[in-house]
Amino acid sequence: MADTQDQEQKVKAYRGNCHCGAFIFEFSMREITKASTCNCSICSKKGYVWLFPGETFKVVKDEGTLVEYKFNAGNTVHKFCGTCGTAIMGFNATYPAGNQTAINARAVQGLDIWKLETNTFDGGKLEPQYQAPVYTGPEPATTALDGGKTYHGSCHCGAVKAAIKVSHALDSGEYKGRIAECNCSLCMRGGYVWIYPKKDEIAIEGAENLTKYAAVNKSWAKAFCKACGVHVLNDLNPLTDEEVAALPEGARKQRLGFGEYRPFNLRILNDFDLGCVKPEHLDGWNAVKPMYTNP
Repeated sequence: MADTQDQEQKVKAYRGNCHCGAFIFEFSMREITKASTCNCSICSKKGYVWLFPGETFKVVKDEGTLVEYKFNAGNTVHKFCGTCGTAIMGFNATYPAGNQTAINARAVQGLDIWKLETNTFDGGKLEPQYQAPVYTGPEPATTALDGGKTYHGSCHCGAVKAAIKVSHALDSGEYKGRIAECNCSLCMRGGYVWIYPKKDEIAIEGAENLTKYAAVNKSWAKAFCKACGVHVLNDLNPLTDEEVAALPEGARKQRLGFGEYRPFNLRILNDFDLGCVKPEHLDGWNAVKPMYTNP
């Protein structure tokens, strides 16, 4: 029995990084099978999956790309990479020792987030309540979805806001479009829940406040708010004919097949309960070529 308990208590070393590799960290804790989530405004929009490594957290590489974001009283500092948008950590000096630093499990190498057992903290009830930014831009230009439903959303700070029109309410059971999560190196770090509207079914207000990051085969560019780091959408990355021809065959076919679409992150919607949908799981880790190499 003692040997079994010792095995269960064995500490493992872990390594993590933002996607572009500008920030790398290490920490140690018992084998990670459980993590924490929270339904507050920032955690929901970023898809955080929290780990608390105590005092073992250590920075291995820091190229100075991390951006700090605070709101309300400013007690918690959220840090994300300003280059690739990976949400790395939160720090709150008012918390008890050992719980002041929280690591986003999505940035940890080799973890299967879908297999982790999670418990959810009801942070959505904490005061002051989050006031969702009001969308004031133009509605989507589509006329093909007359009679459909329009949703509004935003990044957390409100610098980027969006409207999306769909054929039916997403939680009605009548919506037949694809809703998906992907385990590729970038999507897993971003925590995206994808929907695939056509370009005229989305309108963006504050697009100038987005940073775009193209990685791996660089066919697509993920866009996130440069101030708060919330991921908004995925755009085709402008490429020359020669660059398109050099893409792996699968990436070229996907680029052609999705040319009229603009994948959109459902996490940013302010008037929608994400728990009402069950996204399909896509194995992007093995499908996207060339494969990503963890630094």
